[in-house]
Amino acid sequence: MRNLIPITTEYIRPSRSIDILHLIKSDEILPIYIYNYEGLHYHYFDSLIRLIQFFETGLEPNRSFYSEEELDDFLENLRMQA
Repeated sequence: MRNLIPITTEYIRPSRSIDILHLIKSDEILPIYIYNYEGLHYHYFDSLIRLIQFFETGLEPNRSFYSEEELDDFLENLRMQA
């Protein structure tokens, strides 16, 4: 069984936020970081380090989405890393 649990939402500006989620499957927990840019772009990061590098050096996100539906479909099918 898989569960996607919202942990927190941190607001950078009123229209920009970082959502931290946990994907839980059995006894494994996968942290997920989503940067929401004005509801227009959603960037998925698989680690906090990659998220920080995105802001500091412009490192590309693991994946980008242009609608909430695309992001939801991706998260629905996301697999735990081995």
